[in-house]
Amino acid sequence: MKKILITLLFLLPLTTFGQSNNVQSAANSLKYNEVADAKKWIDLAAENEQTANNSKMWYYRGKTYLAIHTDKAWQNLDDRAVEKAAISFINCLKTDDKKMYEEDSKNLIWVCGMGLFDKAIMFSQNNDFETSMRYYNLVLDIFPYDQGENLKRQNITPEIVEKNMAYTAVKANDPAKAKVHFQKLIDKKFNDPKIYLYMAKLHLDEKDTTNALSYVEQGKALFENNTNLITMEMNIYLAQGKTDILIDKLSESIEANQYDELLYVNRGMMYESKKDYASAAADYKKALELNPDNLDANYNLGVMYFNEAASMANAANSIKGNEEFAKAKAKYEQKFKDSAPYLEEAMELNKQKTEDEQSMYTATLNSLKQLYVRTGEMEKYEKVKGLLDAK
Repeated sequence: MKKILITLLFLLPLTTFGQSNNVQSAANSLKYNEVADAKKWIDLAAENEQTANNSKMWYYRGKTYLAIHTDKAWQNLDDRAVEKAAISFINCLKTDDKKMYEEDSKNLIWVCGMGLFDKAIMFSQNNDFETSMRYYNLVLDIFPYDQGENLKRQNITPEIVEKNMAYTAVKANDPAKAKVHFQKLIDKKFNDPKIYLYMAKLHLDEKDTTNALSYVEQGKALFENNTNLITMEMNIYLAQGKTDILIDKLSESIEANQYDELLYVNRGMMYESKKDYASAAADYKKALELNPDNLDANYNLGVMYFNEAASMANAANSIKGNEEFAKAKAKYEQKFKDSAPYLEEAMELNKQKTEDEQSMYTATLNSLKQLYVRTGEMEKYEKVKGLLDAK
């Protein structure tokens, strides 16, 4: 019995030594760039309870899987290598009480962060939202260890990661998670008006106009001239039938910013929606007085005059007397002529079209095409027709 006990006691250190030897074998294999062998040895060590939570094992597991991730010759060994490398270095730093591997781990872990960030974007683009979010969370876990701010030098910051996570959640149709990440950015005063637009839209989708307006107002306080925020606010008030409230708000803003052309354009649009065309025209013209190249003011005023002229022409068709019809015709023809210079200027200003302005450009050309038929300017008509046909 004593001999058996002695034998068992002798074998226990050999077993422990064998597992530690697997870690050392992995280290030796890495030294000679035998990455496949290193993976074999470190996987054995990671699976055994004797070395599964050993800081040395975690360090060499991190190095092994980082080598797999970074070297194209070995990437086929594991397509999630960068995730395993990051987790390994984090666990090494947590368990390395003697700080034997701390400096080396911190020098390598930010490389994992960069790889995780790139792959998180790829997974999101491929609609693998769960993996994308897991990788982004790992990047966030790495930032405290990146004391040299190497990730920041690669334009990867906690705020950018949070923003990407918010957009990924939106794409994944997870509004609750999206709102969490957008709110974190708002709390950090992240310099991007889009986060307020998204928060407002997420609340609008839930029919919560109160909170939607609250986020628009928060955004406008920081980005007072942002067209998208102003447009969203206008659309909310218009949907609620509260045009007068919006006109009052815009009038207050104009008193404080009398040289802001955008405010006049927006108030003009509100007046136009109420069919107060005289007030709308006055505001559009004030905007053009401040900036003759304002595309929206030119386009809106031209279209408004064109639509007024079209309505007047339709109404004139019901007039029986020749004399009365001639008077009405003279008025609507003049109104058509009034619209021409503004639409023509809008066409010229809109030659370099963004995606949002493409429909405006097409609408401008169509309006001019109809206008030139009515005014008998056939040379101009053919030119505009050619532009439309070329689209």
